[in-house]
Amino acid sequence: MKHFSNIIIPLAAAFSLMLVGCSHDGAVMQELTHIDSLVYHQHEKEALAALQQMDDKHFGKQERAYHAVLLSMAMYKNYIPCTSDSAIREAVGYFKKKGDDLMYLKALIAQGCVNEDMGKLEQAVESYHQAEQLPLATDSSMIAYAKLRLGTLYQSQVVGTNTIALQKYKEALPIYKALGDSHYELVCLTSLGGIYRNIDEKHDSAVTCMQDAIALAQRLGDQYHAFANRYLLSEYYLVREKNYPLSKQYALQAIGADKSIIDHPRAHYRLASSYLYLGQPDSAVYYLKAAPQPASARDSIAYFELMSELEQRYWKNDGESKSYLQQAHAIADSMTINGLNHRLLAVEKKYDVQLAELNQVKNESRLKSTLLVAALLAIGLLASALLVWRYRNQLRMKQNEADLLKADLDGSLASLRQMQARLDDYERRQLAGDNKPHHSHQLRDIISQQIDDVRQLIEWSYQFDGDKFATKFREVMSLPNNGNDSTYWSNLQTLVNDLHDNILVKAQETADNTLNDSELNLLALYCCGFSRTVIMLTMGYKNIGTVYNKKIQIAKKLGVNDLDEFVKPLINR
Repeated sequence: MKHFSNIIIPLAAAFSLMLVGCSHDGAVMQELTHIDSLVYHQHEKEALAALQQMDDKHFGKQERAYHAVLLSMAMYKNYIPCTSDSAIREAVGYFKKKGDDLMYLKALIAQGCVNEDMGKLEQAVESYHQAEQLPLATDSSMIAYAKLRLGTLYQSQVVGTNTIALQKYKEALPIYKALGDSHYELVCLTSLGGIYRNIDEKHDSAVTCMQDAIALAQRLGDQYHAFANRYLLSEYYLVREKNYPLSKQYALQAIGADKSIIDHPRAHYRLASSYLYLGQPDSAVYYLKAAPQPASARDSIAYFELMSELEQRYWKNDGESKSYLQQAHAIADSMTINGLNHRLLAVEKKYDVQLAELNQVKNESRLKSTLLVAALLAIGLLASALLVWRYRNQLRMKQNEADLLKADLDGSLASLRQMQARLDDYERRQLAGDNKPHHSHQLRDIISQQIDDVRQLIEWSYQFDGDKFATKFREVMSLPNNGNDSTYWSNLQTLVNDLHDNILVKAQETADNTLNDSELNLLALYCCGFSRTVIMLTMGYKNIGTVYNKKIQIAKKLGVNDLDEFVKPLINR
């Protein structure tokens, strides 16, 4: 009997401890479930306070993963940046392995938010992409939120991403409408209106979205979105439609809101522009003075553009007007050059490939039941793969060409401006020595036109993908160029020889007078420090490979491996 008691008592104690542990786990899960409802229903401050008070030292794996998901989302919604992704990464792995689709979806979205905070945009896109690929029945609200975050991320990038952002907002909007979620429906309408207004054939859709958003914002009492859409409509009617009365009307409504909530400088600038075009310059000056100080680069651009208009139309000072416009262009060019970002597009392409491969594997696995069908399928897939390979190879070649051109555009703009500076210095030195410059003003006009061409190409590089951009580039190539203008080349060669101690004469002597006019012209452009794109524009070439081939031919005649070997010792750039 005593021996039996020695066995029963420890077993009973262990069973009691197990029941206590289960009770504790159940209480923790119940509390986390309650906090879950707070996080995702606009009570993020209360949720964050509750999560921070919890002691996670004795949590099991499930409680720890759940807590990491909720804490990450609560911090994101309270604008508190996360500095580590280790906890949420473990949570994603745990719920994926467990097969809990709902929690896996929430974990992926929380991981995307953490990666956003940490500046890891590619990883954020990956997380949101994985989330939106889960079945809609898992949680339609969370799926829509993943699409909304993707739209916001892509819209915030400069290069060629508005098409993807537009698609994601359009996918999220009907889901939020069906759920009756007016807040996020308003966010989607505002974002769609902002994108549509920059697409020529979608102006009607832009106006509809923004007007619907204003009505919904008024119904919800949302001052921020009411202001944003009124401002967007004001700018749309001012810049796109030239309908100055309507632009004034919406701008007045925008800045008439409670200024303790919103007081945006650009709204004042657009209102001032509307008054100016309506022939009321005094009102324009009044609202300019009432505007708050510019708070961003875009604000500064709008300010300098308005000042340029006022100087020209009101104060009749063309010199000051031109100076303000140049400052606006300088800021815009800086934003353009510094904003180049192809990484998100690369992630998008990677996911397209992954999805295509996954679908192919699934299709093949379903067709293994019959050997005959499998054989026919293999033949068909082989033929399709060959066609796809050939097609993608052609696309890759076009994309590579477009990428080379895009990568060269920043240098093109810089080299042209550097040449303008050289011309200024050259003219000053010539005039100081009582010498008349060799038609340098003609070269200046041509370089100014080339700067405009390169700036247009940069704008197109944001708007079009590789194939369309290459087409637009060829359109510029088909415009009249300087290839047949002997006066231009004569002036350029004279200038280059003056600047660089008769370098072209020395080159012709080194090559035993074998350099033809075209080769001397290209060498002159190269001595100016011009990039491949500028050389293409000036010489009228259709392919960037032509520049490489011509440079190799000239180098051979000069007896060097490349042009730099001959040019660098003779010039001081």
